[in-house]
Amino acid sequence: MSVPTKRERRFELRLLPTVAGDSWGFTLTETIGKSSQPVARVNPAQAVGYRRAVVDAVAASGYQPTAVSPRRSRPFNLAQAPGVRLALTVTAAGPVARPGRRRMIADAIGGLTTEEALYWYAQSTGPTGRRALRALRLLLADD
Repeated sequence: MSVPTKRERRFELRLLPTVAGDSWGFTLTETIGKSSQPVARVNPAQAVGYRRAVVDAVAASGYQPTAVSPRRSRPFNLAQAPGVRLALTVTAAGPVARPGRRRMIADAIGGLTTEEALYWYAQSTGPTGRRALRALRLLLADD
């Protein structure tokens, strides 16, 4: 998959290294044309649970998985589909307290088709976004 151009919908993933430089958090911003909207800011302690999703999104956008490092200063320009999956993973699994359930949600979002991921992302950013995210969590990781 190729890296998207500046005119396409894309997501910018910026890694935020810790002071010690051995770990990282991240910010994810959605950009369409010239307008940008922040999607998520994840601190280094929380980012541990999303590392696989971050590496998958970076690799699916044409970067080497080894580029994900606390030493990286340039942002990743993610394509639409992997960016949507990462955004959906962070927003859906973020408020879940139990790590096992959070992992189930992240794995299930990784298994969604591109159309399903786009649908749920559109629902989660709309006026009833909180309700849509709750429905998605119940659908993917019902205990």
